[in-house]
Amino acid sequence: MILSTLFALESMAHTAASRMVILSDPHLLSPELVTPGSAINNIDQGDSKMVAMSDDIMAAITDSIINIQPRLVLLTGDLTNNGERASHERMAQYLDRLASHGIQPLVIPGNHDCNNPYACRYDGEKTSPTATVTREEFAQIYRNYGYGDDFQRDPASLSYCCEPIQGVVIIGIDSNMDEMNTLTSRGDSVNTYHNGGRIKPETLQWVIDRANEARNQGKHVIAMMHHHLVPHFDQEDKLLTNYIVKDHVNIANQLMQAGIHTVFTGHLHVTDAATLYNGEHSDSIVEVATGSAICYPFALRVASFGRKTPSLDLNTLDIDTRWLNSTRECPNLREMGRQRIINATPGMAAMISGKAWNRLGGRIGQIKAMLESNGQKINLPETPQQATQLALRHLKEVLARTLLAVVEGNEQENDTQSIINEGKQGIRTMIVEVAPDQADNLWDFFEEAVYPKLEPLVRSILEDRNAVGSPNESHTNDLRLTITL
Repeated sequence: MILSTLFALESMAHTAASRMVILSDPHLLSPELVTPGSAINNIDQGDSKMVAMSDDIMAAITDSIINIQPRLVLLTGDLTNNGERASHERMAQYLDRLASHGIQPLVIPGNHDCNNPYACRYDGEKTSPTATVTREEFAQIYRNYGYGDDFQRDPASLSYCCEPIQGVVIIGIDSNMDEMNTLTSRGDSVNTYHNGGRIKPETLQWVIDRANEARNQGKHVIAMMHHHLVPHFDQEDKLLTNYIVKDHVNIANQLMQAGIHTVFTGHLHVTDAATLYNGEHSDSIVEVATGSAICYPFALRVASFGRKTPSLDLNTLDIDTRWLNSTRECPNLREMGRQRIINATPGMAAMISGKAWNRLGGRIGQIKAMLESNGQKINLPETPQQATQLALRHLKEVLARTLLAVVEGNEQENDTQSIINEGKQGIRTMIVEVAPDQADNLWDFFEEAVYPKLEPLVRSILEDRNAVGSPNESHTNDLRLTITL
């Protein structure tokens, strides 16, 4: 009995030492910045983020992590709503609580976290500015969680390196551009805010040097950063340029060569995993993106190193995904969050139609004149707002289904073909509304000339595939996967 107990305790110790939790984009807003009223009530209107509940959610997440008892917690940026100093101090309190239970948190900043001109408090019916933090102040607040004397620091950025598990090196990569922000509160003429991502050349070299050092010592390397390094759908670098670091293919190949094959990210608020191969298909890097902690479906990643008795097998990392279902103040958190995603559909439609309008807006008159040249009536929208309403009348339901599938992960587990068919039907009825007399001809043109060019992108998004149709096409399970380090 005594031996059995000792073996069980040893197994539990191995398990705890080999386990990490990954969390992203908690967007914490400190309660001390909130006085009840319309200002805070309106903050979440049309947004999938549940900022007003962020403190309650972070409290529940902290309890969940303590129950999991991992060795590490990795937080991949956007720790705060808009970089408020009070929110960072509140986050540090939660991390201190984890540390008091023997859990080591490690953080990296996101685009919201430093030098943010939009840091504010919510006072009843109005908002007012509040202090944000500099990069130096960020490092001071999180000195125990990536930025103290026990961590190797990159002189050019908020990147750092540490070995919290013997044989496993974690490199936090600062991918932000907030140094370019301007703040009227600091004497600048205007407020500007940059949410795109890049890795400075000197920082990239520093990361490569640290990875090579670790590999030469026989250690494994895991990276984390805020912005994407690997596209999570085809053409992400063209359609969502602010969500993926500049020159991402070149950087990914250099990190692969340095022995980094796993990177944890956030930023886009989707729970997705994607694999990028090098040109020879002889090497790869897997990016595991975790959705926002305050957005449905409220994902947490649990990553465990394989166990090979009597020691840990550090060659593989098994990743499972868990969900926060409720909080103290919100027992139906998931149902409420799911409805938030549906409610965000008009915003998604506005974004898509706005991009289309920007491309076509100057030619709308020409298109209308061309289509009306034979005397037939055309009902083209005349403003971006009218274009959005047109899209919502015909595509609202399929956009909601698509958005839910993407944020939940493993999109291919949904009825992909029915979503595609529903989307096509919506486009057809939209064509009928815009050009009833020419609908058949325009639909034939869409089917024969337009959709074949769109199909690889549609398949990439809805079937969870990358590099569709190429020799390096890949599919990576978003929610449960094993990575070879």
